[in-house]
Amino acid sequence: MEIRHWGLTQSIPETEGGDPRDALRAARAEVGGYSTPITFSDHERQVLIAICNEIIPPGDGYPAPGDVGVIDEFFVYYIAPTGTTVTRFPHATEDTFKSDLAKLGHEFLEKDRAGRVAELERLEAEQPEFFGQLRALTYGGYYSRPETIAALRRHHDAGRDYRGAPQPYGYEQSTMDWGDMIPPKKGASYTRTDAVKKLV
Repeated sequence: MEIRHWGLTQSIPETEGGDPRDALRAARAEVGGYSTPITFSDHERQVLIAICNEIIPPGDGYPAPGDVGVIDEFFVYYIAPTGTTVTRFPHATEDTFKSDLAKLGHEFLEKDRAGRVAELERLEAEQPEFFGQLRALTYGGYYSRPETIAALRRHHDAGRDYRGAPQPYGYEQSTMDWGDMIPPKKGASYTRTDAVKKLV
């Protein structure tokens, strides 16, 4: 059986004589990523740390992504291990991810900052899916780390009550007075798409 979601097609094994939803339940991801983390070699880790530190450069009181465990505490859980059904954004599979990473070669670590940024810009243009996975994993990992959350709380007025996830606590103070806002007027209009006329 195949299902489509968010523009992707996912194959789900058929169940024999049971509830067809059982196959979907079996294929769904664990909360917090895949239950079995993948592993990276030391070289792969060093390249990933260098990439993360260019995507989100440290400074102004904020730690480097490579210093807060982005690779070991996040990447390894959000890349689907070999042989696992892909159920988690950013839809990265271990074999393809590592193969694309290997194409950067040892030279990436030898480049200066400008050279690394140029290489990442090339990667973004030539391999947008892989670059998008790197970017999503970097952002997701970085902003989930306790050290980053502490830095946001220290250095931003708007972040003083940031907890990483708003629930179950909510926020200490809203930036808007939502309760005082005027509700939308009744009788709003709607124009059907086929009735819209071009002006130019």
